[in-house]
Amino acid sequence: MNVILRRTFGLLDDSLEPATSLLKAMANKHRLLILTKLADREYSVKELEQVTGLAQSALSQHLARLRRDWLVVTRKSAQTVFYRLADHKTRKVLETLDHLYEREFETPLS
Repeated sequence: MNVILRRTFGLLDDSLEPATSLLKAMANKHRLLILTKLADREYSVKELEQVTGLAQSALSQHLARLRRDWLVVTRKSAQTVFYRLADHKTRKVLETLDHLYEREFETPLS
């Protein structure tokens, strides 16, 4: 399978580990929700609580995982910590998911 991926998508062996980490971190509906919100703009923890509906303790655990895997970065202003996407890779995966599932719902069910 590695040969197929490498030939088709250009993934080299040293790219497989970071790609796997990215996908594992995104493979949770709450973390994916957080990332989709952060795709638009940066949010404080309090704002993320409000827009995701997650309790502060659960949100903190998910944000810690996303930070650990370098999907989000922080900026502190006074006592407030703001989160945003770390780089273009995460945004690109989110855009791809949006494109794939947007298309799925454009066709009326018969």
